[in-house]
Amino acid sequence: MKLVFATTNAHKLQEVRAMLPGIDIVDLTSIGFTEEVEETGTSFEENAYIKAKAVFDFCGLPTMAEDSGLCCEGIGGDPGIYTARYGGLPVDHNRNMDKLLLALEGKSRKAYFRTVACFIMKEGGEETSTFFDGEIHGEISVDKRGNGGFGYDPIFIPEHYTTTFAEMLDEEKASMSHRGMAMLLFGDYIKNIRL
Repeated sequence: MKLVFATTNAHKLQEVRAMLPGIDIVDLTSIGFTEEVEETGTSFEENAYIKAKAVFDFCGLPTMAEDSGLCCEGIGGDPGIYTARYGGLPVDHNRNMDKLLLALEGKSRKAYFRTVACFIMKEGGEETSTFFDGEIHGEISVDKRGNGGFGYDPIFIPEHYTTTFAEMLDEEKASMSHRGMAMLLFGDYIKNIRL
């Protein structure tokens, strides 16, 4: 079973491969897709669909793309769909975290990570798209902690924990993460279809 995961992010690819054993998951480099897909949507769903559709149209293979973001109560849900480039371009995780920590000073630190995955394939000659959603709630720490993970992991503390995602083992984070939840739903779905 071959599936294209519309990403060039090695960390995301590694996480998803670990979550979906038994599925031959290839990334954009493997299929020769070099186009920069503009995320022009106004929601996680739209951006996931835009990426999945562009790659599916290129290769015709079953394709999954996801859009993820961190939404913070104290700043009106930001950075939201702009999470990756919150601190400006080029993307710099430390700059993103520094900007967010500054923006949250004196404000609610409640936050949640959200992933929306979009899966596109041909089924009975018809193109279908299906969405899978995962969320994890928690709060933003006052400083960066831990060396694991990527992105905002050093400042996100999931509910009922005192450690950040970056202080957890990869397996522990994957078992509760927003991406893990979306991939669990996707994995259950994909087991029941034939690629």
